Amino acid sequence: MVRLTDLRRVGLAVACVAALASSWVLPLGARSRESRRELPASNAAPALSRQSPEEDPDAAPPPPEEEQPPSDSEEVTGTEEGAEPPPEPPPILQEVPPPPKPAPPRPRKPATLQEKHDDVLKRMSSLAPRGVYLMIDTGTNRLYLMRNRCILREAVCSTGSGRFLPDPPRKREWTFDTPKGEFRIRRKVENPVWTKPDWAFIEDGEPIPKRDADRVTPDELGDYAMDLGDGYLIHGTLYERSLGMSVTHGCVRLGAKDLEAIFKAVRVGTPVYIF
Repeated sequence: MVRLTDLRRVGLAVACVAALASSWVLPLGARSRESRRELPASNAAPALSRQSPEEDPDAAPPPPEEEQPPSDSEEVTGTEEGAEPPPEPPPILQEVPPPPKPAPPRPRKPATLQEKHDDVLKRMSSLAPRGVYLMIDTGTNRLYLMRNRCILREAVCSTGSGRFLPDPPRKREWTFDTPKGEFRIRRKVENPVWTKPDWAFIEDGEPIPKRDADRVTPDELGDYAMDLGDGYLIHGTLYERSLGMSVTHGCVRLGAKDLEAIFKAVRVGTPVYIF
């Protein structure tokens, strides 16, 4: 039989053990909670205490990064300073097709005599002078005052004789022809005065005067004169009976009435055609 005293001793021992156990368990639980609270701080501490390589003198420098050569697909946006830019590719020349060949001309029928005649008249009409002009026919000794292709006045004139006059002592000679070609009226003179040249005295068998005053002949050229250049004139005459003949020394002579009408109809610069 168990004694009552033994039971009391056992219960007292159990109570002591339970009291001691409760004092041990509570500090351990508190520590576990504190460790759980400090765990995030301990994990973040290394990140805050980590130093950059620039601040840490003992840290080894990072290895240099290797430059990657630009690939063919990458576009080069610039060149190094002082480097020459890459050469531009040569332009692509495109072949120009040759022009088409012209169509061969159609064979023409030979022109008839009438067609040739009409063609000549057409060309002549395109070359015909315009406005007022003079035409002098030395073969028939006729002078025509023209406007376009219309004859305004026809006059009988005298032209060059074609005679030859030598001057052996002075080794000179003259041929009295009216020049042929296209001329223009250079001057218009009223009451002209003729200064006789050397050949006029030689022709008459007279000595050549030394004074210019002895050469002047006031009434020889009529009332009007039109200068054609190189000493050739269209002027009047004292010998109207010789009109229509080739008797002059190269000038063109007109009667008094025709001379006045022609003089008033033309102006300086009017064309003169002599043939």
